[in-house]
Amino acid sequence: MDGYEVKKVMDQVHISPEMQDEVIMNIQKRMEHGNKNTGVWSFRRMATAAAAFVLAAGVVSFPVRAFVASVVQERMESVPEEEMKGLNDMVQSQHDVLADGFSREYSDSEKERSEALWQAYKNGTFPERAIAQADSAEDASEGTLCYIRATGVFNLPAQEMTDEEMLQIIDFQHKMSYAVAHGPQVQAAAAEAQEKTARLEKAVQDANGISRDEAVEIAKKQLLTDLGKKADELELMTDSSGSGASLLDASDYSEVEFAGESKAGVIYDVGFGNPDTHVTYGYIIDAVDGSILYTYK
Repeated sequence: MDGYEVKKVMDQVHISPEMQDEVIMNIQKRMEHGNKNTGVWSFRRMATAAAAFVLAAGVVSFPVRAFVASVVQERMESVPEEEMKGLNDMVQSQHDVLADGFSREYSDSEKERSEALWQAYKNGTFPERAIAQADSAEDASEGTLCYIRATGVFNLPAQEMTDEEMLQIIDFQHKMSYAVAHGPQVQAAAAEAQEKTARLEKAVQDANGISRDEAVEIAKKQLLTDLGKKADELELMTDSSGSGASLLDASDYSEVEFAGESKAGVIYDVGFGNPDTHVTYGYIIDAVDGSILYTYK
């Protein structure tokens, strides 16, 4: 999947422009050089589930800005637990469908208003009513906004949507994201990821390997050698802890032809990117001796 295809999918879920930039660059980077973790969730559902959901799938490397402002956080926390559980169960049941699509494309004016309404929503402008839902398209009222639970599609009216209708969509997307992020599947994935990271860190320590900071310095020097002045156009991509080196199991990259063999089966992934052009460039570095095993762009 190239950057253009990723962008098309992101446009269909209408998440915030800021999150689009972060998710596009990092999912593209991970998918292009073989991280098996990307297959855990379908891309469309990852985008809709937002920051915590994507992080749990092991994809995002840019620091993800807070997905919801405090006022929105309070709104999400006020939703009954049973409702959130129902939303998570619904999203999980949609794994065999192209969930979170739209029955038609947004018009140019709707796209423009959507961006403004996303910001307004984060500042506390909420819809007056919840979005209507139906089990199937046949059960939906014709000509009205409705979310189809079976297919995960927002059934949009043919006419231009009102601000209220668009806020209902935004509100429902936030609720789905929050529900999935706090659901047992993501919590289990996060716990599993933590256990795996601890195991890999011990392997590096036992082998007297290099640190994350050392891996980043190796990558920066190589980037300057490879790109010269163009290296200044790229930013170091970091994870939620602020590190620019993701510690990974080399077996997760079995389809990639490394320049050599990983000494302890543990590698660092250090990536750089331009958030405006979505250009990426990075290195897979052996976590023991610091040798560069693979270059991707």
